[in-house]
Amino acid sequence: MSCRLTKILEIRTAPFSAFAKVCLRIRTKEGAVKPLIINKAQQHIHAECQDQLRRIGKVRKVLLKGRQQGGSTYVGARYYKKVTEGKGLAAFILSHESKTTGKLYEMVQRYHEFCPDYVKPAKGQDSGKGGMSFPEIVGSYELGTARNAETGRGFTAQLFHGSEVAFWPFASEILAGVMQAVPNADGSEIILESTANGVGGSFYDYVMDAVKGEGQFEVIFVPWYWQDEYRERLPEGFVRTEAEELLCKQIKHHINGEKYAFELDDEQLYWRRLKINELKSLDKFKQEYPCNIEEAFLFSGRPVFDTDGMMTCLSQCIDPIKWMRVNWAKNALEPLTKAEVDALERDDKGVKFKAASGLIQVFAEPVKSQQYAVGADVAEGLEQGDFSSFDVLDQLGVQCCHYHGHLDADLFGRLLNIIGRHYNEAFLGPERNNHGHAVLLRLKDLDYPNLYIQEDLDKRIEDRTKKVGWLTTVASKPFIIDNLAALIRDESSGILCRHSIEQCFTYVIDEKGRTNAREGCFDDNVMSYAISQEMLRRMPRVKPRTHTKSVKKNWRL
Repeated sequence: MSCRLTKILEIRTAPFSAFAKVCLRIRTKEGAVKPLIINKAQQHIHAECQDQLRRIGKVRKVLLKGRQQGGSTYVGARYYKKVTEGKGLAAFILSHESKTTGKLYEMVQRYHEFCPDYVKPAKGQDSGKGGMSFPEIVGSYELGTARNAETGRGFTAQLFHGSEVAFWPFASEILAGVMQAVPNADGSEIILESTANGVGGSFYDYVMDAVKGEGQFEVIFVPWYWQDEYRERLPEGFVRTEAEELLCKQIKHHINGEKYAFELDDEQLYWRRLKINELKSLDKFKQEYPCNIEEAFLFSGRPVFDTDGMMTCLSQCIDPIKWMRVNWAKNALEPLTKAEVDALERDDKGVKFKAASGLIQVFAEPVKSQQYAVGADVAEGLEQGDFSSFDVLDQLGVQCCHYHGHLDADLFGRLLNIIGRHYNEAFLGPERNNHGHAVLLRLKDLDYPNLYIQEDLDKRIEDRTKKVGWLTTVASKPFIIDNLAALIRDESSGILCRHSIEQCFTYVIDEKGRTNAREGCFDDNVMSYAISQEMLRRMPRVKPRTHTKSVKKNWRL
């Protein structure tokens, strides 16, 4: 074998980091041209891509990152290597603005210019600002700018990189075309990369779907503290603030999984402190330099609940001690087997929201002589619609049990009857709006003994009227949401179920000042938990009996 072929074989079979160091050059922030040394963030991105490629034969990744962490540099290098070492491969890179497209072209041109002659193929005569062609290997590396809804249509590529997708105009239309242009074949790759640009839009949807495990795309997240240069020399007398101590604790026990866990040092904290001062906004810093997936999007909208409080609540969530279902024939609860629990679909934080649908999560069994409160949000029961949800709280306001699922109102009423009796005939307050009436009728028919009764006074006739169940109105909803917000802010919400607190992250104030779930999200768990806290507040000290029949019925019928 010739010396040239030996060199080619060695470099082509070397790890990616070795190829980058030997063959590729970048322009540093200081303006120098140096070998591409893969940093920790880029190592993480590479490992995630290679892992998926090994598992499913292709790459479908959505990359959420902070500012200047080398994401585009890595993807550009990855695709240059693949195109130039393969045969018949086409890469297409699409950025959000012409200026960025120009910089990306300069980057790949620099890769090719400094790549050793024994490795790089010859450029075609048609190579220019739009990219490069390699006739000998029938390969190409093209670039474009996302200008309108038709951008990208008509091209065919095996490797696609969407740069700063969150800033694309007409992103959904462009991506619809891209998904058709890249074959769903082994070896094909689509990497959608961006910093966050507010809640909503295609990039946000891709990230959220990936987090939930829906579809082929998987999320790659790069926290700011992996950048070695994000640190500053300490001044004399540097002391961590209470908020910085809390941040260190949260990152050490990272909500997105152990692979992101990290111990911040003082130089990193001081860099962060200076950067916050430079941006004049802690929220802006969290959006530009996120330390977890939720934080990247959270601060660009108007969240109802205190972010730090929610982060603390999330870190305090635990796995259920037991998963249960209803045996409708026996009108009784029965536990899932260990094999059934192990088979539930999970992500790195636990059982997924949809996998938990229809199951009862138990965090604490009922204790004799203990009183419990239950709040319930009632939905229509349609499989693709909102979820019906309930929460059971103990006397200290700690979540003992949670359920969300799609049930007809009649069955949801039966379920509340079973769960209420299981928790010592708990003080039960289902929402009576809309389909809640059917739930309450079923509970009355089953002679549930401890229902919340709302008493209204009609001042015009000085008559008191009593109605069973909680009524959510434009006046009562802000009251219970404000109460929950105070509990979260004070880190005393009692929430143990991560599905409950995760919905709090996507519960926002809209342009009219109303509070609701963000578009495409749910707020059923938020409402049931807020109602359950209100039921706890109103729960009588002595448990009343509120039978609706003179003769007690067998509620199991």
